Amino acid sequence: MLLQRIRLRQRLPASLSPELIAAALLLATGATLRLYALGEIPPGLHQDEAASGYAAWALLNFGIDRNGFSWPALLVDAGSGKSVLYSYLTLPFIALGGLNVTVLRIPMVLTGILALFLMWKIGAKAGGRPFALLLLLLLTFNSWHLMTSRWAIEANLLPFMLLLSVYLLSRDDRGRFYIQALAVSALTLTVYAYGTAYALAPLFLALVFIWLMLNRLADWRRLLVLSALAGIVALPIVLTLAVNTFDWDSIVLLGVSLPRVPGPPRYEYISYLFRGSGADFIANLPRVAVLLLGWDDGRPQNTLPGFGALPPFAILLSLVGFGAVLCRAKVHQDYGVHLLLAGWFVAALLVVLLTQVNIQRMNGIWLPAIYLMALGIFAVCRPRPIIYAVAAAYLAFSSVFVYQYFREYKDIAAEIFNAGMEAALQRAVTAAGDDLIAVHIPDLPGFAAIYPMFYHQIPPRQYRESGVIAGPYTAFYPTRAYGQFVFVSPLREGPDGLYRRLLQSGGISLDTVAHHIMPVSEAAELAPDSLLLERYEQYFYVYDPAIPAAAVARGPLQPLARPAVATPAAVRAEFDIYREGNGLIYYKENCDAYDTREKFFLHLEPVNTADLPPERQGLGFANRDFRFNLYGALYGRNCWALVPLPDYPVASIRTGQFVDGKGELWRAQFPLGR
Repeated sequence: MLLQRIRLRQRLPASLSPELIAAALLLATGATLRLYALGEIPPGLHQDEAASGYAAWALLNFGIDRNGFSWPALLVDAGSGKSVLYSYLTLPFIALGGLNVTVLRIPMVLTGILALFLMWKIGAKAGGRPFALLLLLLLTFNSWHLMTSRWAIEANLLPFMLLLSVYLLSRDDRGRFYIQALAVSALTLTVYAYGTAYALAPLFLALVFIWLMLNRLADWRRLLVLSALAGIVALPIVLTLAVNTFDWDSIVLLGVSLPRVPGPPRYEYISYLFRGSGADFIANLPRVAVLLLGWDDGRPQNTLPGFGALPPFAILLSLVGFGAVLCRAKVHQDYGVHLLLAGWFVAALLVVLLTQVNIQRMNGIWLPAIYLMALGIFAVCRPRPIIYAVAAAYLAFSSVFVYQYFREYKDIAAEIFNAGMEAALQRAVTAAGDDLIAVHIPDLPGFAAIYPMFYHQIPPRQYRESGVIAGPYTAFYPTRAYGQFVFVSPLREGPDGLYRRLLQSGGISLDTVAHHIMPVSEAAELAPDSLLLERYEQYFYVYDPAIPAAAVARGPLQPLARPAVATPAAVRAEFDIYREGNGLIYYKENCDAYDTREKFFLHLEPVNTADLPPERQGLGFANRDFRFNLYGALYGRNCWALVPLPDYPVASIRTGQFVDGKGELWRAQFPLGR
C-alpha cells in the first residue's frame, strides 16, 4: 500500500503536488463563498454602495456626477467627500450589465478572489508552499475578508491595492524598473480608494523605498524617478486636498474636476490629525485594542455579532510573527518579503492609532495581520501535527461564522442595507404615476435620496434642477426632495420643521401626499383601517385613500421661484432679502452650497429698546447670527431661507455674511417698516 502511494506521488508532476491541489481547492472554496448569492447577501443595498454605483452610472452616461462635476478626483457625494476609485472601476461592468446590485458588487468580489491568489503567491515565494497553504486557509475563511468581498463600499478596495503592490514587489523580476513602477502606481492609487490612505500611502511608500535600498533593488536615482511617478499619480487628489484645505474654488483641469466639498471633509473628522485632542487619542486606544483582539464593532455591515476581523486574541500570534521577522532581519540580515509585510503592518498601525476607528476604517491593517499570524503559527507550532491542529481549530471556528453568515445575516443586516427599498419604490412609482411620493427614512434623509436615483436612474441634471438640499455646509447635508420624491425624517423634525415650510412655500404640503414608503417600525404605528400597507421586507408601501387624487395631481417637484411678496422692496446684495409675514426670506439665484458656508449676521434694531434683553439694551440691537442650514436650503439652483423675526416691533435691520469668521463678505442695511 505504501509503495502504491509512493508510486502515485512519483507520477504526479510538480504542478500537481498535494500542496497545489489543496491550494486549488481552497481557492475554489473561497471563490464560491464570495460569489454565492452575491446580489442577495447582504440583502438590499447600503447607501454607500448606491452612491458609488450611481456616480459611475452618471459619469458613464452624462459625464458628470450628481453634483455636476466632470470626472472628479473626489466625489462630493452628500457633502463631505467620497473616494472615487471604486466608481471608476465599476464603469466597464455597468456599461456591460447595467446598474444593479449584483453588477455593482462584481468588481469587489473579483478583487476579493484575486486577493486570495495573490496572498498565496506571496506566501509561496516568501515562505514555501506549506506556509502559503496555511496563509491561504486563514484568508479564505476570514470573516472580515469574506464580508469585505461581498459588498461594494469603496473603502474595501484599499487593502487589495496595497496587496497588489506587495505582490509585484515579491516577484522574481521585482528588480526591473517597470515592475517597481507598477507597484508604486498601485500603492499610490490607494489615495483614490479611501481617505485613510492619505496618511498610509506616503508612509508605506517610504518604507517600501527603504526596503528596496536594503535589498539593493534600487539606487537613489531610481527612487527619485519612482517618487516623481508617485507624485504624478497622486497629483489630482493632492490638488483636491489643497482646494479644500485652503478653501479655493473648485478647479477643472483637462476635464478632471478637483472639487471643493461644501461640508467638513470626511477625512478630517475621522482622523485625529485634523480634529480632537490628546485626550481623544488616549480614549481611542482601548477601542483600537479591542478590535485588534478580535471583538466586533457593533456595525452589521462589517461583522457578525461575536466575530471580529480576526479570531479572538489572534493578534498575539501576529505580534509573535512580527517579532520573528525582526529577529531574522537582525540576526541573518534577511530583508525579504516578510519584512515588507511587517513594514505594511507598522505603517497601518500608526495610521490606525490616529483614526477614530471601526473595523472598516482599520481595513489597511488586516491583511498584514493575517500574514503575520501565519508566521506566528509557524514560529510557535514547529511540529507539523500541532500546525494541523491549529488549522483544524481555526477551520471549526470559521465554519460557525460561515454557517451563521449565510443562514442568519440576511435578517441581521436587513435594516442597515435597507432591504425591500427597491421593491417598495417600484410599487410606489407604479401606483403614483406623476404624483408625489414621500420616503420616510429614520434619522438620515440625506442618504435616503440616493435610492430612487440608483434604482430609477434619475439623470443628475434633474436632481440638480429640482433638488431641495438642507444643511449645505454640514458633513452630510440631507436632500429633502427632488423630482416626485420628498424625504421625511421623523426622528429629527416634527410637523413644523424647516423642510415642511420650504415645501409649502413651493406649493407642496405633505398632508396632500397619498403615497408613502415607510420603515416597518414607523408604519406599524399607523392606523391600518384608513391605509393600505404592503410590506416589502424592511419597508411598507403605504397608500392613504382618504386623500383625493386631485390634491396630489401636481406633477414632479419644481424649483422654488423668487418669493412673490416683498415688503419692503428687495434689498439687492449677495442675497435678495424679502419680508414675508413675521419672517425674512433670504434668496439667491444660481446659488450653490459654497455661497452658504459662511455664517450670516442679523442685527435687529427695535422700535422700543425696552423690548431687548437687559444685556442688549445698551447696544441698541438684538443679535441673531445664524448658520444657513438652520433656516434654509438649496432649492434647485436657488438658495432660500426663512428666518423668523421676534414678536416685538423691529425698526430696521443690518444683515450680511462673515468671511472666515473675521471680515464681511457682504452687508445690507434697511428699514423694516414695521
